[in-house]
Amino acid sequence: MMKNIRTMSVLAALLFMVFSCASRAPVSTEAPSGLSSESDGYLQRSGNESEDRMISYSVSLSLYVKNPGETRKILLDQIKDNDGFIVRETENYITTRIPAENTENFIGSARTLGKVESESKTGTDITDQYRDNVIRLESMKSVRNRYLALLERANTVSDMLTVERELERINTQIELLEGKIQHAQLSAEYSIITVRFREKPMPGIVGWIFYGLYRGVKWLFVWK
Repeated sequence: MMKNIRTMSVLAALLFMVFSCASRAPVSTEAPSGLSSESDGYLQRSGNESEDRMISYSVSLSLYVKNPGETRKILLDQIKDNDGFIVRETENYITTRIPAENTENFIGSARTLGKVESESKTGTDITDQYRDNVIRLESMKSVRNRYLALLERANTVSDMLTVERELERINTQIELLEGKIQHAQLSAEYSIITVRFREKPMPGIVGWIFYGLYRGVKWLFVWK
């Protein structure tokens, strides 16, 4: 009985040390040096040339086209030519990921497929969020290593189960952070572009009447 009490006391003390070390760990505003070679490839230049930033671009383009089916086929070829991949595809729009360096080329080609109804481009700076998640990931991995060492020293089944539950929770958080980091890298390396295309609506009978009146009035005042 006394041995179990001493074991639990040691376990509690070790758990306290783990959390204390994690909470006192210094937080840096820079990404860990071990990850610099991995993250540099996803950093893009912003307006401030003295600092690299990760920018996630989102583009939306709507077109009036003569033949939506033919337009969709051409867009699929253009996506392939620009080393992109399809995120979602329907009869009237395509959402794709295009490498950031090919974004302008793809958009320029897409514009020529019809009359532009609307176009928008948004850039989101995700640098700070990305670096914060990288730092948190390294911290959680450090805590996991401490728990693994603690698991090796556990003397009872109860102690092992307690540590394993904590390890499961930590591993879940690590997986979530890794997912966020990978998504941020993808967002910075590949722009997400949605191209919508549809036939231009034709006016009805009343519309043609007003269109004819407009043409007649225009002829009275404008001579070519």
